[in-house]
Amino acid sequence: MQTQNLGNIVLRGYGAVLTDAAERKKGLSEQTLQFESGERIGCYETDDTWILDYQSGMSLLVLYDGTDTQHAQTFYLDRSVALHPGVRFSILPLGETCAVSLYRPCQTPVEPAAFVQAEFLHAYRPQLECEKLYTFFYQESAHDFYFRGERHEPYEMVYVDKGKLHNVVNGQDHLLEQQDLMLIGSNDWHIQYADHPVSFLTLSFSTKNALPPCLINRRLTLPPNLRNTIRLMLQEREQQNLYAYDYLESLLRGLLIELTRMVLDKKPAHETSASLPSTARAENQIVDEAVQIISQRICEKITLEDLADAVHVSVSYLCRIFNSHIGLPPGKYITRIRLEECKTLLREGEYSMGGIARRMGFSSAQHFSKQFRRYFGITPREYVKSLR
Repeated sequence: MQTQNLGNIVLRGYGAVLTDAAERKKGLSEQTLQFESGERIGCYETDDTWILDYQSGMSLLVLYDGTDTQHAQTFYLDRSVALHPGVRFSILPLGETCAVSLYRPCQTPVEPAAFVQAEFLHAYRPQLECEKLYTFFYQESAHDFYFRGERHEPYEMVYVDKGKLHNVVNGQDHLLEQQDLMLIGSNDWHIQYADHPVSFLTLSFSTKNALPPCLINRRLTLPPNLRNTIRLMLQEREQQNLYAYDYLESLLRGLLIELTRMVLDKKPAHETSASLPSTARAENQIVDEAVQIISQRICEKITLEDLADAVHVSVSYLCRIFNSHIGLPPGKYITRIRLEECKTLLREGEYSMGGIARRMGFSSAQHFSKQFRRYFGITPREYVKSLR
């Protein structure tokens, strides 16, 4: 709600700003009204001409439209005001407390006629506030890249600076190209991979209110002004200036606001419930447990029967929900994770082909080479040569 300056034109129908306040106060009873910030505030109704004057703190004068307390005008109380009989009003402190002097003919202490919720009266409440910035890092992969996946409560923002990056979110593969950005939803399972060199920014954060659904899990190509915001964020992170975190937070908030405006200008957003049904939450937990077991036993032979037994579900049910949430059947996911681990070992160069095959649970070096070629289109030796 916008706060206005006091003036006789805007106060018409409610009262008037006094230029002769000292003279008008003569013979009236004075009472000091103390106010504290809170969820409820008192609503007063004048039974005669009342004079209000600021005393201490910063005060808002709230004037209601008759008996309707849901529609009001707010004014910064910095001058003496006379209110007509029958006017309903409240005083709202802008800080923690404020005090106002009340002058009226009656000496009986005045009490509120009713109480109203202060939420809608506040002069300004941000609709989008960043609560916490958890991670902020820039990754450069000189070769192909694979991240086995996770889910977490904070939102995650991914921006591709160079190259191309696949984001598989809840089983759907989104290809992000240079200058593309994606906001991954809270508790949404996501995997990332790239077949070629890629550079990208990852930032995780929380907000006080849920982000508009129209922003979540969709590819957004940034215009020049928003790409410049990303550059400013990266510069601020590198330079670590005074109040760097605060500035990063303000840049992020501005970016989110501009993204929302950009999307809403193109297509209306349809609000959806942010909460998951109990069935979906149960499936999330089962898939999370299965992924943790795979990570812990990636060097061992893992059968689907063993995995299903470990999470106490049938093989068919595990395959169905795993494919739905991850985008791959559990068998293919295990193979992908195992072969990505093999790539890491090949890049490090500490093991022979046979050593890697034995370490990662393949029956032989030939079996390892065959699986590697089937998946990546080249043999392990050809992959090592490509690194030089």
